[in-house]
Amino acid sequence: MSTSEFLASLLFVAVIVALGWSKMSRGFGPHKPLEPVARPFMTQREQAMLAALEHVLPMYRIHAQVAMGALLKVPAVPGRRVTPADWNPFARKIVDFVIEDPTTGRVVALIEIDDRSHDADKDRLRDAMTAQAGYLTLRIPAGARPTVQHVLGVVGVLRENAADAAYQG
Repeated sequence: MSTSEFLASLLFVAVIVALGWSKMSRGFGPHKPLEPVARPFMTQREQAMLAALEHVLPMYRIHAQVAMGALLKVPAVPGRRVTPADWNPFARKIVDFVIEDPTTGRVVALIEIDDRSHDADKDRLRDAMTAQAGYLTLRIPAGARPTVQHVLGVVGVLRENAADAAYQG
């Protein structure tokens, strides 16, 4: 067997192996998208925090798992089109809880439950972005237990503000 025949055979085998590898990585048969399956809406910790928030802040409406796209938008700038780079910083991000004044519809605060997977630098950027839009973000630290006492320590200011507004109003 000559060198050129050997190289041609080697190339042929490499192509067959590459095609087989590609087929295995995609699965056999016609490619069909996987059907979605349900997942828990909230973790047990989030459920417990929601119960504590509802107990501490009965004067407010509390929304869970809110898309940031429902809270933020890209401002209209004459002569400039909105691009994905404009909304990517908040697209597909979720706020754990939104506290709403039910009489006015005003968002009173955003509540984030931190856990050990949170990146403090990313959290600061996210909080700065929501603050720029006029939202107060309160963070429940990773070590905080989902009890009324711990939650009150973080969101008690909202309760005090509601009491002050009721007294003045």
